[in-house]
This record gives sequence, C-alpha cells and structure tokens, in this order.
Amino acid sequence: AEKFDLRVEVEPVKEPNLDANLVAKNVAEQLIRRLPQKRVMASTAEKVMASGAKGVRIVLSGRIGGAEISRREKIQKGTVPLSTIRENVNYASFPALTKKGYIGVKVWINK
Repeated sequence: AEKFDLRVEVEPVKEPNLDANLVAKNVAEQLIRRLPQKRVMASTAEKVMASGAKGVRIVLSGRIGGAEISRREKIQKGTVPLSTIRENVNYASFPALTKKGYIGVKVWINK
C-alpha cells in the first residue's frame, strides 16, 4: 500500500467572536441552559460588534422559551449584505436541543 505523509496542525482562532460557528454554538449552549433569549441575542451581538465586525445578524426559530407556537426572533447590528460577494460574510447554523424541542440558531457575521 502507498504511504501518505499527513500533517495536521491545530491553529488557535485569533478572534472567536468573529467566527460564526463558535458564536452560533455559544448562543445555542446559552439557550440550552435556559437563559433569556433576548438578553443572549443582544449581548452576543454586542460582543461580535465590539470584536470589530461590520455587522452581525442572529436569527432564532422554533419554540422559543418553550412556547406552544413556534416563532422567529431576529436581531441585527450593522450591515450584513447577503446579495453581494464583495463582502466577507461568515454564516453558520446550529441547533439547540432544549427540553421543549429544537431551536435553530443562525448567525451571519460581516467581517
């Protein structure tokens, strides 16, 4: 059999608040711990903007707060253009499994 030379290097993320994946995961974990979703979204958006992003959009959808009827909640700070390829927009979605069901977390970060 052929032998391949495989090297894996782990590099730390310089600014974790500008990585959509990590931000979405963080929001989801806070929702699982039953923290108030409005406060979670607002503080997260503030942190991302403070880290030097041009804009951030966070969308939660599902049974927010264990409500019987599912809904969507959205917060946006700065600009997040989704129709142009000129801007570097980082996107991630992450499901939060709460006791009442899933809440979808979507995050767009315009760097």
